[in-house]
Amino acid sequence: MFLLATLACTSPDDAADDSTSTGPDSDSVAPGPSGDPATVELAGDCPLEERVGGFQVSIYEDYSLVQGAVADAVVPIAVLEQVANEGECRLLRRNNPHCDPACASGFTCDFDGECIDYPANQDLGSVKLLGLDQVVVMDPVQPGNSYFDTSLPHPAFSQGQLIELRATEGWSGAWDLHGVGSEILVPGSLEGVISGGEDLQVTWQAPPEGARSHLQLKLNIDQHGTSPVSVLCELEDDGQGSVPGSLIQALVAYGVSGFPSASLSRRTVDQVRLELAEGGCFDLVVDTPVHIDVDVLGFTPCKDSDDCPDDQTCNLELEICQ
Repeated sequence: MFLLATLACTSPDDAADDSTSTGPDSDSVAPGPSGDPATVELAGDCPLEERVGGFQVSIYEDYSLVQGAVADAVVPIAVLEQVANEGECRLLRRNNPHCDPACASGFTCDFDGECIDYPANQDLGSVKLLGLDQVVVMDPVQPGNSYFDTSLPHPAFSQGQLIELRATEGWSGAWDLHGVGSEILVPGSLEGVISGGEDLQVTWQAPPEGARSHLQLKLNIDQHGTSPVSVLCELEDDGQGSVPGSLIQALVAYGVSGFPSASLSRRTVDQVRLELAEGGCFDLVVDTPVHIDVDVLGFTPCKDSDDCPDDQTCNLELEICQ
């Protein structure tokens, strides 16, 4: 996960004295984003097997932020295996590579059972975010070469607003990524509870005609599984969608543990490809994500046995009543 921290807005002079400072640069003179929000190319998400990182510009309920990091290789555990798909949805499994003996600090296990250097986040130089009320300039924060700014105006963008993220130097050279702002996502509901064999319906407030956004739905009901499986759907942003019952049935069959998690994200995505020996890609997501409460029929999550029906106790390791 990307590092988040709350920082005070700093002036350009302060930033010169502190390489970890970020914030809107009100004195910056820079051209606005290049392109037309109605036609600018948006290349979409990076494939998981090539994705080495990315940036997000997000509007949450109480704040807006930009955050990101780009590594020199793909983290093996981040490459999810597709075990089923139907329509706009996929069932993805996280596999945990095994190395014997276990890898030392600073290394990770690949899927060949070999210890490799853990991918390291890289210094991309100063990165500029254009298209907001002010130019936002971010320098890499140490340790870890992460980028973030939590002092964006809130909400950071509006429907149809063109956004550009740009770098001119650093490990990845010069590049630019685009996004188009959207209306804040207002979810409707997930109809009923998750149960095997039945389609799961989801609704939300549709955007104005001509919006560039799409909807991403994530669903995870196995928080503590050794190889947890989740649902990922890429939906048209038209106000309604569904997860096929066959995938719901398969998801439940893989296991249920912990507190179910579901999220919706209205988003646009662009990507940059790198000239790395094994390929490489990072992206820019401009989104308005929201969390949705879900239940799984026949399963009760718990923190202690007081959360359980009278005839069950809480399995604390799995956080599920049994």
